[in-house]
Amino acid sequence: MYCSVILRGAVRQTDNLYTYRIPEEFSESVVAGSLVNVPFGKGDNERCAVVIELTDSFDGDESVIKDISSVISGRPVLNPDQITLIDRISERFNCTKGDVVELMVPSCVVNHKNPVEIFAELVSREHAEAVLESEKLRSAAQINILEYLLEQGRCPRKELMASLSCSAAQIKALEDKGLIRLVKEASDYVSAPASSEEAPSGKFTEEYELSGEQKNAIDQILEGIEQRKDNTYLLFGITGSGKTEVYLNIAKKVISEGGSVIYMVPEISLTPQTINWIKGRLGDSVAVLHSRLTDKQRYEQWDNIRTGKAKVIVGPRSGVFAPAVDLRLIILDEEHDGSYKAESHPRYSARDIARMRSKITGCCVVLGSATPSVESFYAAQVGAFKLLELKERARSEARLPEIIPVDMKEQIKQGAGDMLSLPLRQAMSVAFSENKQVILLLNRRGFSRTLICEDCGEAVTCVNCSVPMTLHNNRRSGTQSLICHYCGYTVPSYEARCSYCTGNHFTKAGFGTQQLEEFLHKVFPHENVLRMDQDSTMTPGAHKEIIEKFANKEASILIGTQMIAKGLDFPDVTVVGVLGADLMLASSSFKASERAFQLITQAAGRAGRGDAPGKVFIQSYRPDQPLFQFACTQNYRAFYEQEIEYRQKLRLPPYKAVGEIVLSLQDEDKLIQRSNELAKYLNDFLGFQDRKYQFEVFGPVPCVIYELRGRYRMSFIIKAVNKSAINSVFKRLIEDFDHTKYPMSFDNDPQDG
Repeated sequence: MYCSVILRGAVRQTDNLYTYRIPEEFSESVVAGSLVNVPFGKGDNERCAVVIELTDSFDGDESVIKDISSVISGRPVLNPDQITLIDRISERFNCTKGDVVELMVPSCVVNHKNPVEIFAELVSREHAEAVLESEKLRSAAQINILEYLLEQGRCPRKELMASLSCSAAQIKALEDKGLIRLVKEASDYVSAPASSEEAPSGKFTEEYELSGEQKNAIDQILEGIEQRKDNTYLLFGITGSGKTEVYLNIAKKVISEGGSVIYMVPEISLTPQTINWIKGRLGDSVAVLHSRLTDKQRYEQWDNIRTGKAKVIVGPRSGVFAPAVDLRLIILDEEHDGSYKAESHPRYSARDIARMRSKITGCCVVLGSATPSVESFYAAQVGAFKLLELKERARSEARLPEIIPVDMKEQIKQGAGDMLSLPLRQAMSVAFSENKQVILLLNRRGFSRTLICEDCGEAVTCVNCSVPMTLHNNRRSGTQSLICHYCGYTVPSYEARCSYCTGNHFTKAGFGTQQLEEFLHKVFPHENVLRMDQDSTMTPGAHKEIIEKFANKEASILIGTQMIAKGLDFPDVTVVGVLGADLMLASSSFKASERAFQLITQAAGRAGRGDAPGKVFIQSYRPDQPLFQFACTQNYRAFYEQEIEYRQKLRLPPYKAVGEIVLSLQDEDKLIQRSNELAKYLNDFLGFQDRKYQFEVFGPVPCVIYELRGRYRMSFIIKAVNKSAINSVFKRLIEDFDHTKYPMSFDNDPQDG
């Protein structure tokens, strides 16, 4: 027998199918999906590989075929649908098949050492039968052992001892007589891990009466699951409308019928409440995957998924690769969240892979959000997705909060400063007097900067693209320039003029969460403050600890970055403040408005989830901006109509696809030279392409973070009619350029492009 394998983590030069011979001792343990070690290359270096297919013949020169070295896992590590998916992901995201295998088979599986077990097997079935017929054996125990092996076949020695109440010495006696052999092998068996956490109880196990909208959504999705077609549903529901309840009811039905569910949430370590809901309602069949597990814990969870013990797989974007048995449903909660897109190679989108997997397995995909991505809502509008709406909050007593825009220009004139407005301070004081809680969102990003007009509060925007420009230091001249990272338009900072009021007085407005925490201690000295950002959550379990403290009312104020706007449910929060709202728009990305609207709406949804009404304060230097008005009225459709018109005018997704090429070098002079060479090549090459592909190329321009880890980076933006056209350009560049001289990375769906 022979098998074709893909090397795990193969580079482009070795990204092929390789044929190996299966030695007789591995003939029963090697199947499609097995994980094996193989000798590779002239030095026969041992490499990890996945078996893709088996065959009983080989057309070439058999003398060059090598044998498999060893079997890491006899049980398949990949299901048939995952094997089918390898080529499609490789093609879509410009990576090697080995890269895909690396995503699907985590290192904890490769490095896992299965416990060694001793197996007993007959040397010869005919000889054993002849010995029994001759009645030469005098030991009843030995007779029973031979009869057991004749009936059951090869089995663990401990199984023999337990089933027949025999001793190891009696088994060894048969080995000495040459009737059986004892073989030491690694066992695939993994005992179920003992849970170190108490099972969720209380409200997490309660089932709630469904609204008519929820029942309708559940019925439609269950009908789609029964059809076993690749249906995709967009569950569009306002914050607090009970989307989680819809997910849980569908998942419960699926697992009751033997199917599996992949339930993805953004940044799983930040959403312990969501995990508690899932575990509380769906019980012991839940496996949770996230980056803070140890290798042993991760393997145990993964193995429970592979064997079908776990029917519900909860995880972040990497959960989409889980080896689920009989997959029938994939859920992406908060589908708009940017964390579903990988930021490093391979730059895959979990949403796209979920749909690709759906086409192979026939499972349904449910995308849920109160603020869907523009691309997803557009797909629902044109009929590619099925739109299901939840327009009311699930609990009748829970009303949408009152959202109040605050003009910070006026507040500064009144002496309030630029952190907390007077209306927000007053509302916080009232909340504290009523034993309620407050959440303050400050999404201060750590890198790119821009200039804010002191007269009107607008960011300096590009004359070509209507997106905020980014401030860069010129290392050589010591001056500063504003650069559009979309088209490359550049202007010295001293020549900048406001696009709205033509003013030339600007400020690098902004403050961080640490300064805000210190300020709150001074203004509200008797209130406890919790801060949740990257700095305060570096240690394992820090997220959960902060959330539990706030849920237990050990603090009355929670401040933080965007992580506090995701999936949290605190009934006693009645006031939410969105600080530095203008900074959310001060980004070079064409998605800045979309992200700002989503974040403000998500943050606002944390208020008024209990019996008491909520208030949300949006602090801005220009509160009359349409985006803030839409957020104040929770009017997603109005925001969408404005945003889709903007996208159509500038031919941005979903109307055209956008791709990015990043060239990075340690030598800045060489980077500039080779960027110009690459620009000439791209312009010449794309100039000859058929007009139906609608190619456009912009750049080179410095990346938002120009110098990163000792390397300088230049960006090229390509627009085309679809991602396939962009991928064809990427492939041509890979073929025509020496990667060592022109180290490039490729992304056919840049989130900051």
